[in-house]
Order: sequence, then structure tokens, then C-alpha cells
Amino acid sequence: MHTFYIENIGETVTLPEVESKHAIKVLRLKIGATIRLVNGKGLEAFANIVFDHPKRCEVEIIKKTEEATPPNKIAVAIAPTKSNDRIEWFLEKAIEIGLTDFIPIICKNSERKKFNEARWQKVAISALKQSQRLWIPTIHAPIKVTDFIKNNTADLKAIAYCGEFSKQEFSKLVDTSKNQLILIGPEGDFTPEETQFAFENDFTPVSLGTNRLRTETAGIVACTLMKFA
Repeated sequence: MHTFYIENIGETVTLPEVESKHAIKVLRLKIGATIRLVNGKGLEAFANIVFDHPKRCEVEIIKKTEEATPPNKIAVAIAPTKSNDRIEWFLEKAIEIGLTDFIPIICKNSERKKFNEARWQKVAISALKQSQRLWIPTIHAPIKVTDFIKNNTADLKAIAYCGEFSKQEFSKLVDTSKNQLILIGPEGDFTPEETQFAFENDFTPVSLGTNRLRTETAGIVACTLMKFA
């Protein structure tokens, strides 16, 4: 069944123009067709099309269900890559896995410091519909890494860093009963000053394995471990 995203779901709903066009022009749905609606805040609804206009498709709700807020956070604070495609790929796949919070951090070695947050939101909505999830992750405003570190209160706080010092295996630390967070640095990694500041604020240095990973790959590995380990 085809899924559509709309923030406000009443008893009778007019789909946004983009969703209306997709339903009527692309999918060629007609009056009487049943579709699935989500609002990204735990609400799922099933509806029948009652007016098949490509700019204002109207549907009538036949059933609604609500899902409770996810009990614990799976948060990744990551330095967006120079390539937009790579960070969008991470965001899409991490949402499919179970990411609840995406925090773009700005580091000294960051190669990208300007971001298209509206584009990220579109990627998130698409991934939400694709994965059949009911809660859209929170996409936080970009923040300087040191500002984020000193104001974070997650139960489990980890930092993935390539430096040569003692690290714990992240797979042995993760705990799905806790609010979990990991910091993933830019292609040039965190600076020694940034990592030291993280240690001073109770972030645990962790290893994601023996292979050196790209930024977005490290994010996917970490997200998977926090969700399933």
C-alpha cells in the first residue's frame, strides 16, 4: 500500500500538492483507492481517495492508530561530509535502521560548514515512508562540536576517534535501555583538543572495529549497534 506524509491528519484530508501529484499523476490512483498516511509523530491512518485531483487529492479517513514515542534515543552527532550525497545517504539509511536524532556538528577539520537543512528534511520524510516507521527523527540545527559536547546529557556518550590510545569496543557498551549518543568526526577526524574536551565531559572513546571507516560508514555501523546489539 502506498504511503503519504502529511503533518495534520483530520477526518477528511487534502494531500499537499507534491503528494497529490505523486498519487494521481505518478501512481495513477483513482477514487476509491486506499492509501496509508503518516504524520511523523506516531500517527498512522488509512484512507480512501474521494477526489482524485492532481493538485489537491482529497481522502477520507477510515482508520487511525497511534504509536507511543520511542522510549530511548539513538542519536548520532556527525560532521557532514564534503559530498552532500554521502551525508544524505547516511541520513537515509540511519533512519531506516532506527535513528531518532541527527545532529550535524561543526568541527575544526570540517570540510563543509554550510548545510541544506530543507533537503535533509525531505530525505528524512522519504526514508520514513520507505521504512514504514511512524516517528520521524529530529533533525537538529547545526552546532559547533564543543558547544554540543558541553550541553549533552545522554545516558551513554561515546566518541569514535582514530587516535592511538585506549578505547573500548562500542559493541560492548551499547544498551538499548538507555538514551545513546555517539560523536562521529569529519574526514580529517577530531582535533586532539576536541577529543580532550569530550573526555573531560564524560564521553567514552570507542572503537567501531579494526578497519578505518569513512565518516558516513562509521555512522551507519554505530547506529546499527545502538539499535540491535
